Amino acid sequence: MTEGRWPPRPRWWLAAGGVIVIAAAYVVYADGGRSSAGAGYDSVPAGVTVPAIERRPSVSAIRALPGRLQRVYFYSKALHRIADYLVYLPPDYTPAHRLPVFYGLHGMPGRPLAFTVNAHIEPRLVALIDEHRVPPMILVFPDGRIGGQTSTDSEWANTPAGEFLSYVGNVVHDVDHRFATLAYREDRAIAGLSAGAYGAANVGLHDLSLFGLIQVWSGYFIETHNGVFAHASPATMTANSPLDYIGGMRAQLRRYPLRALLYVGRDDSFASQLQPMVRAMKAVGVHVGWAIYPGGHSWSLWSGHLDQMLIMAGHSFEHPLVGSG
Repeated sequence: MTEGRWPPRPRWWLAAGGVIVIAAAYVVYADGGRSSAGAGYDSVPAGVTVPAIERRPSVSAIRALPGRLQRVYFYSKALHRIADYLVYLPPDYTPAHRLPVFYGLHGMPGRPLAFTVNAHIEPRLVALIDEHRVPPMILVFPDGRIGGQTSTDSEWANTPAGEFLSYVGNVVHDVDHRFATLAYREDRAIAGLSAGAYGAANVGLHDLSLFGLIQVWSGYFIETHNGVFAHASPATMTANSPLDYIGGMRAQLRRYPLRALLYVGRDDSFASQLQPMVRAMKAVGVHVGWAIYPGGHSWSLWSGHLDQMLIMAGHSFEHPLVGSG
């Protein structure tokens, strides 16, 4: 496998292998940090006001965490409204030093803070950075809830309930506009769990120019006629079932080479879909790894493998794949 940068950018970190287990028995503090009101990447219609970055804590503080977790509001063209996402800026973040970005999609029902409350992702990232196991990176958690209601299920898809697949692209552009990022697909990873894992696969495959790495934590790859897809046409179902459409993506994947990591718990009802998707990905040239772990469909599984996923993302950022141009 040939490694390199397309297009080029400075190489500044060398990944180290291994996994470190961090005991994170506290809830993190969400520090608003530097506020930046305004529209961000998308233009705002006349008469629409975008709130400033939220500076108050989003969760109760037991111990202050280095870095800043904050909620950003911006106008989303896809959703035709003010939308938001959470962003975590690691310690020593500065506009003078651009960083790669790791995007995490929550499950349904769920919320962006799930990665903080259930997996303590920020202190674990800080520990891995301090151990030189991953490079500093920005974490971003989009909000896939319909109307902000935790009990809803958008499937992170473009449906009559909202164009949430396109909203993720809006978030990427706003993050690159607002923060010091390395704005290359090779410097972005998208991951998700459960419905968010399906979303990571579907979003990442629909626009290969956005992400160089897709991680699927206990996901599925075939949509069903329920919820937001209850009345969808056969064409819409195919277009939102990665296992059905990936076979036609060989040419795109030559231009935009892709890494993917798929895993699932052995007792998960979605386990039967994993290996067919792995075979389909390999057939069209995706550099794919996979695992079936003991366990089911739960945070104990996802939290238990979080450090591995961050380490893999860091390695992918430093060792990008080369496309055909």
